[in-house]
Amino acid sequence: MELVRVVEEKVLSVVSKALEVIAGGVSYQSFETILKQELDGLGCEILKNLLEELDRELKTDEERKLTWEVVRKNDKKNLLTPFGMIIYYRTYYQNKESKEYAYLVDLKAGIKPHSRVSENLQAELVDSSAVMSYEHATEELSRYNRDLKVSRQTVSNYIKAFEAQEEPVPEKKKQVKVLYIEADEDHLKIRGRKKKSMAKLVYIHEGITGNKRKCLINQKHFTTVEKQTDQFWYEIAAYIERHYDLESIEQIFLSADGAPWIKVGLDYIYDATFILDKFHLNKSIKAATAHAKKLKSEVYLGIRSLDQEKVLKTLKEAHRQAGSSARETRIIDTAKYIKNNWEGIAAQLKYPEVGCSAEGHVSHILSARMSSRPMAWSSSGAESMVQMRALKASGGSVKEHYLARQEAAPVIVELKQVVEKELKNILNKQPLVGKEDFFNIPLFNGPDNFTRKVLKGLNARIAV
Repeated sequence: MELVRVVEEKVLSVVSKALEVIAGGVSYQSFETILKQELDGLGCEILKNLLEELDRELKTDEERKLTWEVVRKNDKKNLLTPFGMIIYYRTYYQNKESKEYAYLVDLKAGIKPHSRVSENLQAELVDSSAVMSYEHATEELSRYNRDLKVSRQTVSNYIKAFEAQEEPVPEKKKQVKVLYIEADEDHLKIRGRKKKSMAKLVYIHEGITGNKRKCLINQKHFTTVEKQTDQFWYEIAAYIERHYDLESIEQIFLSADGAPWIKVGLDYIYDATFILDKFHLNKSIKAATAHAKKLKSEVYLGIRSLDQEKVLKTLKEAHRQAGSSARETRIIDTAKYIKNNWEGIAAQLKYPEVGCSAEGHVSHILSARMSSRPMAWSSSGAESMVQMRALKASGGSVKEHYLARQEAAPVIVELKQVVEKELKNILNKQPLVGKEDFFNIPLFNGPDNFTRKVLKGLNARIAV
């Protein structure tokens, strides 16, 4: 096979450059760059030769000749891979019965018609785009090999095609006594819409661990821009039912700021206790009593004693002292907020150990990529991106999910006998790997130096 010779030559080239480092020919930093380029080149050569060898095997296959006939030979194909651009030549066939046309080698390798970028490289671009802009993603991936640079629109197309794969149902459901659900939202710009759209975020966990650096136990994130609220909560409830033994759960807490879409979750999560997030409650009270500090303490006193009448009476006095319509509006909003979420406030006092970190999760998972800088999204691009961000936050692999959605390529079996034959020859003959090619290395034929002596020694000892 041509593949053995290619690997042999490339390995010798890498060894040569490694010895130049020893001899002081190049710096270690330069060698890192050279090594990356050499190994990428090796990868391209291996892929090219593998595809062309497979094409030759198909051309001589007797079974193939019964159903497919050759139309053209040596058609050129350019394909961008994680190693760089490969150019290979293949044969075009027509099926004798269906009359369809195909490049059989591409079908065998799972390369789609008209595809210019391999699915592995697509997956890497999508994965990088989950944490940086489309432009930065393609720049980062091509920093050592400019062949890997693609357009932002190309990356965007791959993002829109992303869809997270549904998790398999576990063989055994988890048994926990307490389950925690927290929720909040981000607001982002969707092209073509006057108002900002809401990106909903809900995450489930089983408690908190750690002392100085706390983290959530077995957290699972859900997010959406386009799904209806009922559909979103139905999917969350279905996940809980599939993964948890509901009979073992003694308490489910739903902590949030009291937004209407979040409270819809109480209709889907059976017997959940809603707890109003302290951060949003304090923020609302502070805004309503900024002009009357004494009344602020009275409001908190009424809350701690669960005296709603006292709280509303105090806010009424704050409204009388407001002095501006803007303050009056804020106080009225705070009074409504407290009345609508009074049960959540009472639960907050009853279960003081239950916190809520949804604000930070929204900032880290959504805002950092979706809305922290001026940008506008397409609806499909935004939906895919929030799904990817949630997947990463839950410890999943964006790359694996992207590849899982692609059509599975068949296992290549045509080369098995050829490869086995080549391996047998290598093992039986024990060839001096690379000996006949040593004199193709310029360094070997150059002036006498330390590296040249080492190479000669390696060749004599058959050590390469």
